[in-house]
Amino acid sequence: MRGGLITIIFAIVFLGCGSGSTSSVNTSSDNNDTSSQYSYTWLEATPESVGLSSSNVTAALSYAVSDLKYTQSAIIVKDGKIIGEQYRSISQSEKNSLIAANSILTNSFLEAKLGNKSSSSLVSSWSVGKSFTSIIFGIAQYKGLLSVNNNASAYITEWAGASDERRNISIKNILDMRSGLHQGCYGASEADEIGNCADIPGASTIGGGDIAKATNQLEGCINQAFNSTLHGSYNSSTPTSYYLYSNCDTMILGEIFFRATGTDINTFAETNLFSKLDITAYWWQDNSTGGQNNGNYLSYCCIDMTARDFIKFGQLLLDDGIWNSERLLSSSYVQQIKDLSTYGYKFWHAPSSYVSSAPVPSLSKLIYANGFDGQYILIDFENKILIARNSLYYPSLDLSAERKMVAGTLGSSNFPVTSPMIITTNGTRITQTFNPFTMAYYLYDQNY
Repeated sequence: MRGGLITIIFAIVFLGCGSGSTSSVNTSSDNNDTSSQYSYTWLEATPESVGLSSSNVTAALSYAVSDLKYTQSAIIVKDGKIIGEQYRSISQSEKNSLIAANSILTNSFLEAKLGNKSSSSLVSSWSVGKSFTSIIFGIAQYKGLLSVNNNASAYITEWAGASDERRNISIKNILDMRSGLHQGCYGASEADEIGNCADIPGASTIGGGDIAKATNQLEGCINQAFNSTLHGSYNSSTPTSYYLYSNCDTMILGEIFFRATGTDINTFAETNLFSKLDITAYWWQDNSTGGQNNGNYLSYCCIDMTARDFIKFGQLLLDDGIWNSERLLSSSYVQQIKDLSTYGYKFWHAPSSYVSSAPVPSLSKLIYANGFDGQYILIDFENKILIARNSLYYPSLDLSAERKMVAGTLGSSNFPVTSPMIITTNGTRITQTFNPFTMAYYLYDQNY
């Protein structure tokens, strides 16, 4: 969500923990941790065996896990092999920073929640989940179950009226964040309803729209009207004029998928993506009753898995949509992601500010998935390199063991909690300082 949930965190005055240690990959322990769940085992190699430098890999990982970066895991893959991997828990200085920011936090609490992180620990996708949703649509299209070129109103019949301006929004428009619709936002004055972000004080600071506190995060999104600043006829020559990053857009995609296929997006993914990649995944839902599966899956965010499973997603794309000799999605769908020069298909293109100073030309071609609080999968298609990084995480399941999102205070919430996601007692937030492109620079050029 790329900042889209920042404003809800006033209700989450707690974080998780760790011990501050770092550890390199331990093949035997990793296999022991996952042998009961997975049959897939990552191959490992030295950097030199795949044409890279051990010192550069060490420098990149050292940057990622450095103190006050709040990193839990960092993995580098080249040619389908893990060439560098580190896990860490929360450091004492990180605990001190969080405690100074919010007096409710204690060393013991943080240690209990974010300590002892390893390869078997879960990470959370945040808005990298949007990219998963895109690929699930690609898989369904490859199976002939839907077309992303269809109008969304074929399934969101609430938009199908002859006078409804939303009737011509295509699924592809929504995949590209170019629906033209307002961002959706929860507001205290709206009694659990999702309204127009523009009507919410401080909405300009909400990156994707604050919908996570609503019990039903879908209904209000479907009811969103056109944004007056984006409204107009669609023009393929100026597609960026309609760009607006919106959690609602991707939440709607989950319902489109459900109505188009008769299957919720999580159940479909379990059969057609997660099981294929030997991933054990836990997808969060809203707290509504009924819906897609006694709750609507949060197709805009929040899938929990291990870091090694997280990076398999990038490998699927590097391998042109093929896994274990089976094609899961079309080469053309992958190619359209590879060819991006701006945001599209729920993926990002490396920004020009980084490209212009890149030490090697290949960095200008990086495509990446990005999630709030520093979740990244960077894909270098040209050099067959993947970089994955995740922040410290624990699923706060205070209300139940179900991953049904309910924002609230400690003891009355179900919520993905990553570090340093926190609002302090004076309203100042500790921000994430990890930069994925800096990590990439170190990998390609240690002298950066």
